[in-house]
Amino acid sequence: MASLRTRIADAIRDYARNIRLFSRNVRLYLFGSFLVGLTFAAYMLLLNLYLREQGSPESFIGTILSAGAVGTTVICIPAAFLLRRIRLKRILLSSILVYCVSIVFLSHLPVTYFLVVISFFAGVAITFYRVAAAPFFMRNTTTRERTYVFSASFGVSLMASMLGSLLFGWLVPQLEKITASMITAYQWTFLVGVGLGLLSLIPFALIKAADPSEENDRADFSLTLIRRRLGLYLKLIIPYFVVGTGAGLIIPFLNLYFRDRFGQPPDKIGLFYFLVHGTMLLGIMAGPILSRRFGMVRTIVWTQLLSIPFMVILAYTNSLPLAFLAFLVRGALMNLGQPIGSNFSMELVEKHEHALVNALMMLGWTSSWMFSAIIGGNLIERHGYTLPLMITVVLYIVSSILYYLFFGHSEHRTHSGYVIEPHGVRER
Repeated sequence: MASLRTRIADAIRDYARNIRLFSRNVRLYLFGSFLVGLTFAAYMLLLNLYLREQGSPESFIGTILSAGAVGTTVICIPAAFLLRRIRLKRILLSSILVYCVSIVFLSHLPVTYFLVVISFFAGVAITFYRVAAAPFFMRNTTTRERTYVFSASFGVSLMASMLGSLLFGWLVPQLEKITASMITAYQWTFLVGVGLGLLSLIPFALIKAADPSEENDRADFSLTLIRRRLGLYLKLIIPYFVVGTGAGLIIPFLNLYFRDRFGQPPDKIGLFYFLVHGTMLLGIMAGPILSRRFGMVRTIVWTQLLSIPFMVILAYTNSLPLAFLAFLVRGALMNLGQPIGSNFSMELVEKHEHALVNALMMLGWTSSWMFSAIIGGNLIERHGYTLPLMITVVLYIVSSILYYLFFGHSEHRTHSGYVIEPHGVRER
């Protein structure tokens, strides 16, 4: 027990030392990211429930979600290209503004297929914001604190999701008492979420972003580079595509899962998401410690595989406490490796490739959601939740195997931890 307490204390001190190394730009970005995360929490928690309250079937909801993924897929490569031409501050300010306006339209316009177009533009806007993150962190950190910055970024987003899920889930029934309309209560709650997101414009405006530098101009998007490095890029993208396909089948519908299978109201579902984001946050905080002990690749693969039994429980159980427990543990394990994977992909490539590789990773994830969200909605509407959950299990296993086959031997251990081995990974 004493040894465990010592390790925990050492880990906390290690985090504190590295957090003090964060630059002013990184701190401002993280604060703005927290505020944007509140808006995103309202979108993720409530949009499906709101559309369902309006009488929309799962297939239509899946189409709305798919349209956002199409917007992301279409724009992620052009966004990475524009990132080296336009000041980061302008990208952040304009993309957040468009995203917030899109959320207002999604929650207030009549439920027609025009919402598909709005969802597309929301996906475009949030992509510009996300594509900027990894290159921004690489330029504003050193190797010493970089893993902690990536983890902190995910952690801040999860903290926003925690607070947002609790706040917005609680706010809907409170506003229903005032407005006497559940639909109106949802709409006002979305407006609160958008208002908080717009506050992010303040810290983003304070970032000291210089004009695009010569280093940014050297960022390589050439077909020659893509052809030369295609093997490595495909190894990075394919596992993300496979796991993204599985995620798209079920993850966007888990709030409806608790509503439909267990009859839970919005405030209870919000509490569930608050708690699952808490377990995700703990998992992400453990990420740098685990990756230093076991290596980035092994941490990603094993935590993903360990989540699979809990997906099976979600597929078959009719017990709310058991489903809730599986929901918590699965969320922590599956999200633990996300910042590690982002950091690992950036470390594998040269600096001039960062923007392109970050965009390609997003492309691998979001292109899978273009069709999997539609398929998932249709499967749920026709067959319930068990079938898409079990398909997701199979895809998670395939993704884990591929990731280990591609990168299992790309790290070797030293006295100070694991380091990435370029031989056999980088293509000369």
